[in-house]
Amino acid sequence: MDNKINHFDENSRRRLVDTMRKEITSTMEKTLDFAQVACPRDNYQQLRSKILGLHNDCMRNLEKEFDRYLVRYTNVGEEIIEFRNKG
Repeated sequence: MDNKINHFDENSRRRLVDTMRKEITSTMEKTLDFAQVACPRDNYQQLRSKILGLHNDCMRNLEKEFDRYLVRYTNVGEEIIEFRNKG
């Protein structure tokens, strides 16, 4: 039975990570679109590099943080993700 619970929890965690990645990536893409319009080309390339670095750091840090939680996805008509601190 524990294997089923662990597998279920891992699927829930994976779903949470995927949702986080989609949201952060969408925000980053929109930020880059705005920056491209607002910045001169030379400045944009440097800014783009910094934004992409922050984007990747943010996702890695959140995934590490999520590892500290037990995650269980519950479908109740709208998406709700429940998580509790392991400690």
